[in-house]
Amino acid sequence: MRLYSLLFGLISLVVLVMFFIYVIRGPVDPLIAGGLFVSFLACAAPALLLLKPAGQTSEELKRRQAARRERARQRGFTDDPPKGRGS
Repeated sequence: MRLYSLLFGLISLVVLVMFFIYVIRGPVDPLIAGGLFVSFLACAAPALLLLKPAGQTSEELKRRQAARRERARQRGFTDDPPKGRGS
């Protein structure tokens, strides 16, 4: 999902740059400028929706992170560097 949101974000940035170039360079047709801006919004909305965690509060995220750390500790994975024989 993150890949799709990044692709949507990249496309929306390209469309936004096209909009700004069109507006800055010369006589502007409002229909074309509006179409470019609406295209930008149409690409930016899915990118933002896909990046947002779906209905998770900060409490749920903290609880999931704590559970993940506990599972890693039980399996023997830690953030500490491995200790060699000389330690």
